[in-house]
Amino acid sequence: MTTKTIIETRYPECDRMGIIHHAVYPIWYEMARMDWFEAAGFSFADMNALGVNPAMVDLHIQYKAAAGYPQKLYILTKAGQYAPKKLELLYEMYTEDGKLINSATTFHIWTGPDNRSYNLEENLPDIYEKIKKAAM
Repeated sequence: MTTKTIIETRYPECDRMGIIHHAVYPIWYEMARMDWFEAAGFSFADMNALGVNPAMVDLHIQYKAAAGYPQKLYILTKAGQYAPKKLELLYEMYTEDGKLINSATTFHIWTGPDNRSYNLEENLPDIYEKIKKAAM
């Protein structure tokens, strides 16, 4: 499953040169990640209610071109590797006319209410099946 998240750049997200600051992209990727989980049937609200969290342990962004203000962008998000205790998400960010401006990968481990490693398949098999189906 691939989701599409629309981003409209805002002036306060720019540096003095009118370019989107590099610290903003992880926030946009989090928005895209929330959309992906929502489409998979396991929203962040659901996670919070169950005390489960896909804790991010690694983020890699490859910048190819700059974004500025005003500009409309979109992020395509899909799953990479997945397992009962971990998940990789892959992102590509494009301009409105389809130019790739950067790509990213995030790696997550599932944590439970005690913030320790959590086996989603053992503890929440119905949720794991939703994630597994969305990742295919």
